[in-house]
Amino acid sequence: MYENPFAVITPEEMTAKQANQLFVEMHSDFPQIKRPGNIIITGARGCGKSMLIRCSLPDVLMLKDNKKLSELDYLALRIHVKRTSLNITDLQSLDNTHAPYLINEHCMTVYVLMHSLLNLADIKYDDYSEEKFKHFFENVYKRYMHLSGCKDDIKVDYTSPNNFFRSLYKHAEELQYSVIDYIARLSLNTDGINYSYNLPLLSFLRFIVPVFKELINLPGFPNEKHVYIFIDDADNLSKTQTEILNSWLACRTQPTISLKVSSQIDLYKTYLSTTGVMVESPHDYQDVNISYRYTTDIQRGPNYYDKAVRILQKRLDIAGINISPEDFFPVYNKQEEGILAEEEKIKAEYSEKGRGTTVADDVKRYAIPNYIKNLGGTRKARSTYRYAGIENIIHLSSGIIRYLLDATMKMFDIQTGRLEEQNLSINFIDTDIQNIVMRNQAEQFFYTELRKIENVDSESELVPAPIPTTPVNNVEKLQNLISAMGKTFHEILVSERSERKVFSIALSNNPDSELKAVFRLGVRLGFLHEMRIGNKDGNGRTMLYVLNRCFAPLFILDPTGFQGYLFITNIDLHKAIKDGKQLKYISMSDTNDENDAIQLSFEDIWED
Repeated sequence: MYENPFAVITPEEMTAKQANQLFVEMHSDFPQIKRPGNIIITGARGCGKSMLIRCSLPDVLMLKDNKKLSELDYLALRIHVKRTSLNITDLQSLDNTHAPYLINEHCMTVYVLMHSLLNLADIKYDDYSEEKFKHFFENVYKRYMHLSGCKDDIKVDYTSPNNFFRSLYKHAEELQYSVIDYIARLSLNTDGINYSYNLPLLSFLRFIVPVFKELINLPGFPNEKHVYIFIDDADNLSKTQTEILNSWLACRTQPTISLKVSSQIDLYKTYLSTTGVMVESPHDYQDVNISYRYTTDIQRGPNYYDKAVRILQKRLDIAGINISPEDFFPVYNKQEEGILAEEEKIKAEYSEKGRGTTVADDVKRYAIPNYIKNLGGTRKARSTYRYAGIENIIHLSSGIIRYLLDATMKMFDIQTGRLEEQNLSINFIDTDIQNIVMRNQAEQFFYTELRKIENVDSESELVPAPIPTTPVNNVEKLQNLISAMGKTFHEILVSERSERKVFSIALSNNPDSELKAVFRLGVRLGFLHEMRIGNKDGNGRTMLYVLNRCFAPLFILDPTGFQGYLFITNIDLHKAIKDGKQLKYISMSDTNDENDAIQLSFEDIWED
C-alpha cells in the first residue's frame, strides 16, 4: 500500500531534497522576498510562510537551480524563533531589572549568530582559503567579539569552511548558556542578592552588521553581496524583543543585510521600537500579507488554484501515483449531471430571461445556486449537496495550503482503509469521503478553534491586547456573526436575486471598539479575511470582510466564487453579534441590477 502522499512535514524538518521535490514556485507572487530590503511577511497559520522561507535557503536553491553557492543571488539564513530560548518565561524577569533592552538584545543577537553559524556549517562550499578565513576571524570576528566585551579564547578549526563555522557555533552556544544561567539566577533569587551583569553585550548594529558585511566577502560566498536573515515565527518574541527587532528594521542596513521577518497575522506584538518610534512601511520595511494575496485578491485568485493543483500533483508523483489531481479527486457524477442540466436550461432561456452580459455569465452565476435550490425547500434537504471534486476542495481551503493538505491526507487515510481488506490500489477518492471530510473539517474548524479560545485567559498572548472585552464574550459574538453571515448568504444563494453568490460584508461606518475586537479575533483565527474596497459614496475606502470559504459546507454555499458583498451598518452588525439569527435582505428580484447585492442591509431579523 502507498504511504500517504499528503502527510504534512513541517518545513523546519525537511531536507533540501524533500523541499525541492515539494517546491512550487511562490517567489513570483512575492518578489520582495528575492530583492534586497526589509520585509514583514504576515499570514494565517498554514498559508505557506515557513515553506517560502525553507525554499529560499541555499541548499534548496543550489539543488533546484543546479548552482554553486557562489552563483546564488543572495545568502539566506533562517532563524526559527518558535520553541527557543528567546521565549523562555524567565526572560520576562528582566523587565523589572536593570538594562532589559541591552540584555534582551544580547540574547537575540547571540541567538541570531548561533543559528546563522549553524546554517553556514551545513552549506556545501565550492571555494576555500584558509588564509582568508584566518584573516576574517582575527581581524573581524574576534575583534568585534572583544569590542563587545568577550575576551574568550575561541578554539577555531580551519580544516574546512564547515568545521570553521561549526567551531564558532560551539563558542556562540557557550555565550547563550552563560546568559541563560544569569537569567535563571535572577529568576530564582529569593534572597535579594544583587547579581551584577559581567557578561559580554553583543548587538545587531555593533556585531552582526559589521561581521556579516565582511562574512559575505569570503571565498565561495555569493558574488552578489547580499545577506538575507529570515526570522521565522517572530510573533513568539516578547513585546520587549519585538521592539528590539523593530529597532533592527529601522537601522536600514540593506542592501547588504536585509531582515525578512514572518509572523502570524495580527500576532506581531508591536510596531514601536525601543525608542518609542513607530517603524513604518515602506520606509523601514515592506509589508507582505500572504493571506491577502491568496484569499482575498479576486483578480489574482487563479494563481492559488494553479499552485494548489501543482502541489497535489507533485505529491502524487512522488508517491508513484500516476494520476492527475482532477481524476484522483473526481466530481459526484449525479450532481454534475444535475448542474449541467441547469446550465442547458439557462442557455435555452437566456434570450427571454437572461440577466448577464453573456450567456456564459448567467451559467457561471446561476447553475450551481439553481441546483442547490432545487434539492429541496428547506436547508436540511439542500444539505445533500456533495462537496467533492478538485475545484470544490481547493476553493474550500480558502488560500491555506495546510488546510488543503490536512483534508486530502484524511481522505487518503479513509480511502486506503476501505481498500486495505481487498488489497486494492488507490486510484481515486470516493466522493462521499471527500464530502464527509470537508464537512467535518468545517465543523471542527468552527467549533474546536472557538473552544480553544474560550479556554484561554484574557491575559494570554494568544489574545493580544488591546481587546476591550473578555475572550469568551468576543468568541460568542464572533460565532453569532459567522452564523448570521452564513445563513444570510445561503438565503441569497437560493433566492431569485440577480447576484446570488455573496461571501463578503463591507462596512458602511467606522466600527466601534466592540466590533473591532470581534473582527480582529475573526481575522486572527482565519474565520474572516480582511481587505479594503471603495465605499458606497465613492469618496474613500472601507473594510471588507470575506467569510472563509471552508465554512461553505456548514451553510450550504457555493465556494467556487464570490462576486457580491453587502454594505453593513454598525447597528446591523451589533444585531448580528447579539443573536446570530439569519438576516432578512431587501428583495430586489424585480430589477435587473447586477450590483444589487451591494445594496443589501442586515436590517430586520429573518424569522424561520
